[in-house]
Amino acid sequence: MSPSTPDALVRGYLRRLRAELAPLPADRRQEVLDQIAEHIAVRRAEPDGQSLAEVRAMLDRLGDPATLGADARERFGVPPRRRGPLETLVLLCCGLGPFLVLVPAVALPFGPVRPWHVVPVAVAALLWLSRFWPVRDKLAATAMLLGCAAVFVLLDLVGFRDTGLGSLALLLVALFVPFGAATCYLAIRTSRLGGAAAPAGLGTR
Repeated sequence: MSPSTPDALVRGYLRRLRAELAPLPADRRQEVLDQIAEHIAVRRAEPDGQSLAEVRAMLDRLGDPATLGADARERFGVPPRRRGPLETLVLLCCGLGPFLVLVPAVALPFGPVRPWHVVPVAVAALLWLSRFWPVRDKLAATAMLLGCAAVFVLLDLVGFRDTGLGSLALLLVALFVPFGAATCYLAIRTSRLGGAAAPAGLGTR
């Protein structure tokens, strides 16, 4: 939901900026935040910095928090984030998630705990082991992954049973939504965070 007041818009902007500045030492991070917050306060004190539209335009001119964070990391000599083997594994598991569910569901017998209960939780656990993505990104991607639980709650309510290939194909289509959303989101965030693959032997842990 979009912020409905200028204050909420500014708080959201500074919150995103703080997340982007997380790799900086605490004193440098606070220095940049104070500079940006002061600039925003000065601009909002001017006659053309009062309305929601004017504040949004001012923040757009100031720059995207991801860009400001990258500039600050470069200015203070903080190495760019690099995607390691764990992050690559998370992206692969997200992209292949529906198949990771479908193949064992067809090949193996299961009890009350089904693959679509386990796989999203396992991928989310791998995601939280990473130090590459900020907490905000982890929360967003986890919500997308666990969104498939809501799908299966609804299917249970309507009496769905995974008794044949047709029903499993329906599950595959349904799973593409949460897994696909998480994959796209993490891929975009990886690109914005400067997530080039780490050199051989290097990770992000």
